[in-house]
Amino acid sequence: MKYINENPLSLYIHWPYCETKCPYCDFNSHVNEHVEINHWIKSFNNQLHTMRKEFIDKNIKFKNLNAIFFGGGTPSLMPLEIVEDIINISNQIFGFEKNIEITLEANPSSYDREKFIELKKLGINRLSIGVQSLNNQYLKFLGRLHNISDIDNALKDALEIFDNISVDLIYAFHGQKLVNWTNELVSFLTNYNLQHLSLYQLTIEEGTKFFKDYKNGLVKVIDNDLAAEFYDISNNIISDFKFMRYEVSNYAKKGFQCIHNLNYWNSENWIGIGPGAYGRIWAPNKISRIEYSNYKNPKTWLSKNFYHTEFEKITRFNNYESDIDTLTMGLRLYDGMHISKLENKSIINFNALKILQNHNIVSFRNNTLKVNKNHMIKLNSIIKFLINT
Repeated sequence: MKYINENPLSLYIHWPYCETKCPYCDFNSHVNEHVEINHWIKSFNNQLHTMRKEFIDKNIKFKNLNAIFFGGGTPSLMPLEIVEDIINISNQIFGFEKNIEITLEANPSSYDREKFIELKKLGINRLSIGVQSLNNQYLKFLGRLHNISDIDNALKDALEIFDNISVDLIYAFHGQKLVNWTNELVSFLTNYNLQHLSLYQLTIEEGTKFFKDYKNGLVKVIDNDLAAEFYDISNNIISDFKFMRYEVSNYAKKGFQCIHNLNYWNSENWIGIGPGAYGRIWAPNKISRIEYSNYKNPKTWLSKNFYHTEFEKITRFNNYESDIDTLTMGLRLYDGMHISKLENKSIINFNALKILQNHNIVSFRNNTLKVNKNHMIKLNSIIKFLINT
């Protein structure tokens, strides 16, 4: 039985294992260990069936899935049997939109051409490759196991097999020369016909090896003005290659925006299954949201979900908290957000909004609020200034 409503619905699957832990990574990732395939299949199945029951019990309406995203960790390390089962069961339980986007993240160090072919057969139609750097020296600094040659091999095979390829890159860190980065980026975009690009400036996150090194003076952070210069020049280069910036750090050729991530930024519905994953669903009143959080430790998650399904935490956000999240996520988008999405528009400090408008930092027309492109790099400060506390 399918319930129809205007809210899109997507599914995120977290695979927690990697070959190694990168020093900048604060995601829920663990060094690869032995995997009991049938245990993982059963646990993922239990969570999917339980989420459908939650929807029915709480009278939460949903469409078919419009996107599935296998993230991690390194999902390209997942046994094919697990990927296949998740896709099949998801289709049986929720149904698929005709043009569903099914993304899987992969690393050049663990890529396998034959596995790429098999993933395509299973229904994966979008590949996100964690290239991270275009320079062997910086790849080593970032703790990556691959090199430039591995990137070339992985991308050439991926582009032959898939029609939708995204690449993640990290840039703007201490010691990186702007001229080197721009030359590398131009050469990279010239050589590979990508459809999507995610560019993230290196941030030092608490709980990572880089954070410890930073505290001990072993790692430095880049100057803010130089970081802004990196951002501006990168945007200009990417625009020259016919990418459009549709989110603060994400760029796509026409028609290739990431559907799953747009569900995040537009504060739509998504299910999150697997260790450390979380999902957010609008309650029937469309005022409050419900968040389902999973245990982070893979062994704990398996033990809790093998025989039955147990979430670590189920949180109901009130309308104020939901509005804050909706505004914060919506302003990440280049096109901004329509404030009709807010239940209580008083969370916006309209005196602050007027100041930002007068300085041409934001625009507010036809009830659409957006941060102007030249100020996107200051997004966090702008949002903090704009929200009533």
